[in-house]
Amino acid sequence: MDLSFQPVISRIAAAKRVLILSHDRPDGDAIGSAVGLGLILEAAGKEIQVVNHDPVPEALRFLPRVSRIDSGDAIRPSDLVIALDSAGRDRISASVWDRIADELDVINIDHHVSNSGYGVINYVDPRSPATGQLISQLAMEAGWEISQDAATHLYAAISTDTGSFRYPSTSSDTMRIIAHLIDLGVDVGRINQELYESYPMRRVEVLSYLLKDLRLDCENRCASVLLPYRITEKLGLGPGDTEGVIDVIRSIDSVIVAVFFEEFADGRIRVSSRSKSVEVSVGSICEFFGGGGHTLAAGARLPGPLSEAADRFINRVCHAIRENVDCQATAT
Repeated sequence: MDLSFQPVISRIAAAKRVLILSHDRPDGDAIGSAVGLGLILEAAGKEIQVVNHDPVPEALRFLPRVSRIDSGDAIRPSDLVIALDSAGRDRISASVWDRIADELDVINIDHHVSNSGYGVINYVDPRSPATGQLISQLAMEAGWEISQDAATHLYAAISTDTGSFRYPSTSSDTMRIIAHLIDLGVDVGRINQELYESYPMRRVEVLSYLLKDLRLDCENRCASVLLPYRITEKLGLGPGDTEGVIDVIRSIDSVIVAVFFEEFADGRIRVSSRSKSVEVSVGSICEFFGGGGHTLAAGARLPGPLSEAADRFINRVCHAIRENVDCQATAT
């Protein structure tokens, strides 16, 4: 891939006021990339505003200066928009875009293979495990200072999107960048404790509920759990409270694909999927349903009801497993 940060650096250099966006229902990579870049550009002399349509998940509120993130109702005039970790414009609420002048250039920085290239400048590298890694590389190439607070955000971004460095996309470049961020003052022990060992009780309660009705299909090679909206209401779940559920069911030794189905208040179903095998691309499966992502991690939105949506998606997963894994096994 012939990618260069120079167009991004040049366009940022020409701007005085920069608006930074990330996708709705932000995760660690969205929050860490956006605030990390905001702090870096502010130190470089830019006026910055970081905006997200949804609030910061409770589990990420320990990160420094997350109070800098404004809601979509408070967008100030800017010269440039940078959209992070968002494969398409539709991953960021229309109510946010409606408050941004149409003539503003958009720089699109992302690592999803399904990215639609909606920016005037698109830096999209599917080889990268996290947008936070791309922001780290951008800052280092541009020679921008990375403060301890910015390094903390970038570490959190990369750690969460690599499954704490467990996913196959984690590379030697990733680990070199992490070493550099640690050298800048990241408190690894504290951050990891906050990210992975400080869950509210309701996260354990929802995990208990979901595992009780764990579904196994395709000779135990597809594991899935379903979260009805009534349980979300009953337990008082907030954004981020179901993070990590899919990794639990993915860890079953026989499982190739893990899927988490979450029902929203309006009846739509959010699908999160993970694959252990490049032979079974959940990215392609999610694209079939109008979503997208990576080969090994992807998502989609399906119409309900919940059980019917799960049946449709799992049938597609099982077809992919039998067509790709079983056929290869027969061929060998």
